[in-house]
Amino acid sequence: MGKLLFMLALGMVATSFGSIFVRWAAEAPSLTIAWYRMTTAALVFTPFYLWQRWSRPAIETRARPSVTLLAGLALALHFAFWVSSLRFTSVAVSTLLVTTSPALVAVAAYLFLREKTSAAGWAGIGLSFSGAALLLWGDFRFGDWRGPVLALGGALMVAVYWVAGRGSRRAAGGLLAYVYPVYVSAAVVLGVIVLAAGLPVTGFSTVTFLALLGAGLVPQCIGHTAYNWALGHLPATTISTLVLSEPILASLLAWWLLGESPPNLVLVGGGLVAAGILIVSLWGRAERAAEASVAVGILRAGGRVFVQRRREPGPLDGLLEFPGGKIETEETPLAAVLREVREETGLEVEAARCRLLLEQPFRYPDRRVRLFFFSIDLDHQPELVGGSWERAARLDPSRFPAANRRVIEMLKGSASE
Repeated sequence: MGKLLFMLALGMVATSFGSIFVRWAAEAPSLTIAWYRMTTAALVFTPFYLWQRWSRPAIETRARPSVTLLAGLALALHFAFWVSSLRFTSVAVSTLLVTTSPALVAVAAYLFLREKTSAAGWAGIGLSFSGAALLLWGDFRFGDWRGPVLALGGALMVAVYWVAGRGSRRAAGGLLAYVYPVYVSAAVVLGVIVLAAGLPVTGFSTVTFLALLGAGLVPQCIGHTAYNWALGHLPATTISTLVLSEPILASLLAWWLLGESPPNLVLVGGGLVAAGILIVSLWGRAERAAEASVAVGILRAGGRVFVQRRREPGPLDGLLEFPGGKIETEETPLAAVLREVREETGLEVEAARCRLLLEQPFRYPDRRVRLFFFSIDLDHQPELVGGSWERAARLDPSRFPAANRRVIEMLKGSASE
């Protein structure tokens, strides 16, 4: 627990320094600062990515390159807009407006993905947008609209980044396998923009150069890495709620280090934004809590998969299934699938052999479930209790519960390639 709290605190403080480094690097153009941040992060993660590819060559990826490139483009534009906004508005206003991205994601999910939103969710969205309107008005009345508009553009782009990467990140075969190509794509996009605009990347003072490196090392490499590590021990909704601390900590740091004291209007608007996003996060948590989360392990070896016959009273009794079961409270899907495979088959599986193949919500007549299907590649077909090895290409979806049929089609498709 002590290590977890330390990593959470480290992530919160490190990400809050992002706007401070931008201020300290004011000698450099905004787009150059954004390019340095992503390029530094990409260079730092390069040896780790290459080591992973060398040490785990068997890991496959189903992440679509087009989606990865879209996520990289959105991330590049997010930093371009957000860093530029700090030229025209305060740290408090900029970071608070960028924090509205979860509300934008909820709206986009409703409009484009047809995901339902409860009354509480809409209340949170409305509250956060009301706070954003106050922040906008506070800057507009002084005649400068560029800062808040650019910050909202940054929020919109990070929302696109989250939506585009939602499935691709899980299909990449690991966090680094997804994050590294995205970081490289973002660095390349920003580099092209900087080059096309003829902006300088050298010739700055030592203080500015150190601030440019700090923008990549502290908030990007340290802060985001700490959050991603904590994500393996806490639910994603908890991490997303903790992100609300960034505007508060960033504003305190700006007051301490830069002498920026937010006016009362910013405090009121910021409070509305924070309260609204908190409601959106809690609503999302409640929606997911109504679902039973299930981890499923698909053991694969030599073109065959391991299946069991379901022995449980009810409409699914007698159907075939893969090893798996309910994810316990505060248990990650990966930890759950390792536990379930061990309990049901007696097989100890290394986490490195597991790859999230599909995350799928499914509604039965009497309940909702969210299934995490993991592909577990083995070197041979061990003798396991409670089931048999079947050819993947010959699996009959009608012999499995309906929630398994999409992943079965994926297995048959990969077996025939």
